[in-house]
Amino acid sequence: MAKLAYVIPTMLTLFLVCNTLALEPSNSNNTEVPWYGLIIPPEPYDGFYIKVLSCLWNVDLSCGFQIYEHIFDTSKVLDDHCCRNVVKLGLQCSKRLGLALSLFEKFKPQKALIDRMSRKTYHECNARKL
Repeated sequence: MAKLAYVIPTMLTLFLVCNTLALEPSNSNNTEVPWYGLIIPPEPYDGFYIKVLSCLWNVDLSCGFQIYEHIFDTSKVLDDHCCRNVVKLGLQCSKRLGLALSLFEKFKPQKALIDRMSRKTYHECNARKL
């Protein structure tokens, strides 16, 4: 059971990084990417990362970085394809993914922004009726 506690966060991190990188290995050593050198934070409650992983299966790899950029820069508009991904995620998963990001020490000061924008992005995409 102890091994599982390390496997799930590691899988989550790999998925998040691959998702955001859109599988471009040339970016993996880029010190300017937001996740470079971050330590995986502990789960806020048991099973959290498993729930996050189940949410991530609904996100197309090409949309991860676009969604991330939109959270921090509203001038970056999501295309229709990625907006459909956000709607497919649902509000609970959108909030859960925002919480997962805000658990990282680097993003803790932006927790309120991440939470607000995760919800807002979902509602904006849902209103587009794609």
